[in-house]
Amino acid sequence: MTATARGGSEDGRWQSASERPDHPLAAIDGASLGGGLRLAVLLGPRSAVGSTYFRCMLDGPSGPTTAPVIFGLHNSGPFPGFNWVEVLDYSDAPPLAGGGVQPVSPEVERALFGRLASLVPTGGHLMAEYDSRARTSTARALAAGVPPVATPLGALLFDLGCGVAFRDWYISEGGREGPRKLQGFRAAHEEHARTRGLETIAALDAFLAARRPSGELWALTEPLARRVREELSGRYGG
Repeated sequence: MTATARGGSEDGRWQSASERPDHPLAAIDGASLGGGLRLAVLLGPRSAVGSTYFRCMLDGPSGPTTAPVIFGLHNSGPFPGFNWVEVLDYSDAPPLAGGGVQPVSPEVERALFGRLASLVPTGGHLMAEYDSRARTSTARALAAGVPPVATPLGALLFDLGCGVAFRDWYISEGGREGPRKLQGFRAAHEEHARTRGLETIAALDAFLAARRPSGELWALTEPLARRVREELSGRYGG
């Protein structure tokens, strides 16, 4: 999509989600994210496969942002796998109308992604890119062989209920497939959650035993791996 398609105010194809109350994204338009910030959701044109482009703007004490904190796609369908949200681009410092940028704290980021995750039903998935500057640590960790759930982005998706399993789209296929991304799945049912949870425990045990990668990446990912493992062990044993 071009910059205009990403939601320039001059593009009449974009409208506030509040003007389309029947759309799922309307449910999170205006949501509080903490820190005095509120979410403003704009709905755009449809993709070639019928998904809806959207952008998430922020508004708060410093005024509104002029570019999206999130640019993405939303899809709904009759089967679980047809219901998903994809974050095509994420900015942790979108520009403000009055100059400067709006920093996105970890707490606001969690609240923002939590709102998107709330739209993902049982058996659906949430995809999020890791090509942006804000996702550098996740990109480095995945390239070094860290399990997705032990990366900053993967651990976030896990915490939000969209990390029972992951698919790493590590080869950016451009145009049609978009940037490199993690696809985090919401469990289809409890047995699915248990089976995948035990598999994740085994993968994390192998990772922790290997103690690789070393250095800065280990310091970043080892605590995440231990936290997720402890939570899964509490649920399923192991």
